[in-house]
Amino acid sequence: MKNMNKISATTKILFRQRTRLRLQSTRREKGVIAILIALLLPIMIGFGAFAIDFSYRFLVRSELQNAADATALAAAACLYKHAQCGNLNSSTPDWNTARQSALDYVSKNSSENSSLTHVVVDYGYWNITGTPAALQPLPKIPTNNDLAAIQVTISKTDGSNGGPVKTFLAPILGIYSKPLSATAVAVIPIPTSSGINSLFPVAIKKCLYDAYWDTTNQKPKIAEAQNVPGFDLPQTVGEPYVFKVTSSYHTNGCEAGQWTSLEKDSNSTPTILDILNNGNSTDLGVGANIWIQTGTKTTLYSDVNNCSSAGNRKCEYANVPIVQEVSTHSFTPIVAYTCIRIVSAIGGSEKYITMQMSNDADKCQAKGSGGGGTNYGALVPPRLAL
Repeated sequence: MKNMNKISATTKILFRQRTRLRLQSTRREKGVIAILIALLLPIMIGFGAFAIDFSYRFLVRSELQNAADATALAAAACLYKHAQCGNLNSSTPDWNTARQSALDYVSKNSSENSSLTHVVVDYGYWNITGTPAALQPLPKIPTNNDLAAIQVTISKTDGSNGGPVKTFLAPILGIYSKPLSATAVAVIPIPTSSGINSLFPVAIKKCLYDAYWDTTNQKPKIAEAQNVPGFDLPQTVGEPYVFKVTSSYHTNGCEAGQWTSLEKDSNSTPTILDILNNGNSTDLGVGANIWIQTGTKTTLYSDVNNCSSAGNRKCEYANVPIVQEVSTHSFTPIVAYTCIRIVSAIGGSEKYITMQMSNDADKCQAKGSGGGGTNYGALVPPRLAL
């Protein structure tokens, strides 16, 4: 019995010792956890701040980028004379009107529920080959790979558009705000393809383009006198030259043009009339071969006159393919596209179409066309380059 009591007492002592050790161990563990929490808390707060504040900054930057894109596109539309821009009498590129359009348009956009008020506008030329890969400021003599461009930058910085973006958790780390900005570049591209229902069925020689297009300023050459030597058509001073385009059967010069059935190997008048009324049925890229028809197609001149500036104006402005030569009854590659204004057409014994070069942004847009070609006057609606 005494031995049993001794065992019981010993057991109690061991139990108390184990309990004391467990309590001490638990206290130590709690202390270690508390220390770890104290050490890790700033890191956890940092990650939380990064996640929350980064997400919010991403949202705000998206707002700024959308605003920059929209503003650049609106401004680029005014680089060439455009009725909505009120610059129908302006020379091209119209840098000042485009810049003012950007300044006016930015307030149509908002960020953080407030209208934007400040925008930095730059203009110059953008090289479609990416050499250089930045806006080229003025003065600059553009090459055929350089497109007139507008660059806009919208920022939230001190004193601009409500100031930097404020942070939520980052102040714990001493970061109270972050500046943000977004940049966009918009250009008026040059078509590398025709788009469906966009072509007039006449091919003209490249030397005619060279004669009447001002490559340096990328606009039509302007008549400086009413009676110009070598021209049997009266000119309007200050307006693009009016010139004749006639069949290669009647001239060997640059004024030679010829009916084309485009991708169709056909020499029929009905084929040309169908294209005249309905446009091309397929998209034709620069380099594609088109068929040059034979004959002068006398009856077509009255149809052209009816839809020209002298008629109902349905075909007054048109995009036509440029080729090196207009050798009949053969396929020849398209060099580029140009925009023309068809003034009138004369049939009978003379058989010619009177035309002017044009780059009117309202009339010369090659809708549905790919951009990136050489500037021969035809245009594509504004697009973002950056």
